[in-house]
Amino acid sequence: MNNIYALARRESPQTAELVMRLSKLLRFMLYECNKPTIPLMDEVKIIRDLIELEKLRYNGRLKVTFEEETDNSNQAIAPLLLLPFVENAFKHGAGENRFLTKIDIRLLAKDDQLIFEIINDKEPDSGINEIGLGLKNVKRQLELLYPDTHQLNIENNSASFVVKLTLYLNKIINRTS
Repeated sequence: MNNIYALARRESPQTAELVMRLSKLLRFMLYECNKPTIPLMDEVKIIRDLIELEKLRYNGRLKVTFEEETDNSNQAIAPLLLLPFVENAFKHGAGENRFLTKIDIRLLAKDDQLIFEIINDKEPDSGINEIGLGLKNVKRQLELLYPDTHQLNIENNSASFVVKLTLYLNKIINRTS
């Protein structure tokens, strides 16, 4: 919201696009996430929207690559399962880095297996050595929805933060909304 405010004060031509992208994110969170599952393509679309929103925010200080390969984009996934990993990469990558930040995102969905990997640069002396509340919540959600059918590896080294999630999409535990 602060970014939108700043752009509006400068009467930036990017303001309208930023508001539209934020509106899409909020609409998705309010109306689509109350379902137990959504098509994978919807989760991918919201990730793409967030990436574009963040690119506007960080301008030339950010280089993001997003590779996606899927054989069935209608495969069901729990809503907002992947988005917190992407948000985390922006928050602790570009948000805390004074220089050019790279974020590489790779999504591979084949048969019923999903592999999702994010690597983001971080300041060498950032002091971030523990997993925050957002990632703890996602870990708990994975344990509840995909017990024994997921593997989450988080690697936090001096120059980068790496998340790799592997899960079987057809093994979700049914839940009521």
